[in-house]
Amino acid sequence: MAAAEILATDTTEASSSDITLTAAFTLVALKAAADGAKVFVESKDDEGGYNVIDTLSSSYNSRLLAPGVYRFSRPAGPSVGVFQAA
Repeated sequence: MAAAEILATDTTEASSSDITLTAAFTLVALKAAADGAKVFVESKDDEGGYNVIDTLSSSYNSRLLAPGVYRFSRPAGPSVGVFQAA
């Protein structure tokens, strides 16, 4: 499987679509992260709400995620995007 974009690189506030991960663990990482960039990792709960479970930043730029439904939210600020590694 090739790497896949989850959240396009930009400086505006945005959230990705839901992504469903089924592999034992999946690596997600920031791309083109400027200094001070951050993205919130949110897990979708059983009632359809989102809970922040982690923050990716230029100093902590990747995370292994267990199976589940997630989205990624970027506040307005430095340029950053998110991708799922192959």
